[in-house]
Amino acid sequence: MLKDLTLLVDYLTDFPKNESFESDTLLIAGNSVPELTEAAADFCQQQSSIKQIIFAGGIGHGTQRLIDSIKKRGPKMTLADWQKKSEAEITAALFDSYYPNHKLTFYLDMKSSNTGENARFSRDLFTENQRPKSFWLVQDPLLQLRSHVTFAKEWQLPQPSIQPVPLEQPVLIGYHQGPHFANSAMDNWWSNEYFLSLVIGEVRRLQDTSEGYGPKGANFIPHVDVPKNIVDSYQRCQLLLKKDVREV
Repeated sequence: MLKDLTLLVDYLTDFPKNESFESDTLLIAGNSVPELTEAAADFCQQQSSIKQIIFAGGIGHGTQRLIDSIKKRGPKMTLADWQKKSEAEITAALFDSYYPNHKLTFYLDMKSSNTGENARFSRDLFTENQRPKSFWLVQDPLLQLRSHVTFAKEWQLPQPSIQPVPLEQPVLIGYHQGPHFANSAMDNWWSNEYFLSLVIGEVRRLQDTSEGYGPKGANFIPHVDVPKNIVDSYQRCQLLLKKDVREV
């Protein structure tokens, strides 16, 4: 089963690299991994061309997980009543703590509660003429592939116009009562239940079937050609998933 899980993780977290990509905009989609915001802040300090940050996320399936992760691994929060705030507000405060005294412009979508809404509501922060024509994307690595195609669809942009920030790719090297990665710090990013729910559930959502999110199903995303070996691994791994805690 480790071989199958490793294949699925590699598939979900790999993305085309574009060394020449540039944009003045970076978008952080709602997620439960504060380390990604820290990495995004570091990236912005290295990329002087970035002038504005979009934070997308209201109160959704991962909000409490984000709060719990910050309590365990994040910095001390100075935002008042931060545990009652939206993911966008929490993540913007996190970003400020990692990159103080920046001169970036922030845009916050504080209403969205899932990936599709992340894409639509962040898009609607701008008029059609003001809307960025490209942007860097930061998202939970396991949600990255579906987020990429979702944002491209909702923003009506070609996929190469949205470039995932080149962060370290998770490499699964073991699975015993939970995932273990080549970078052991990532072992704490997802609980066992949430990891399985994301990895297995994401492959289901990506498939263009009656149960998937493609045109033949919910029609949330465009058609994605999921390779047969990925579908085969997904079907075997379904035995591990007692309940998809990440239902949408």
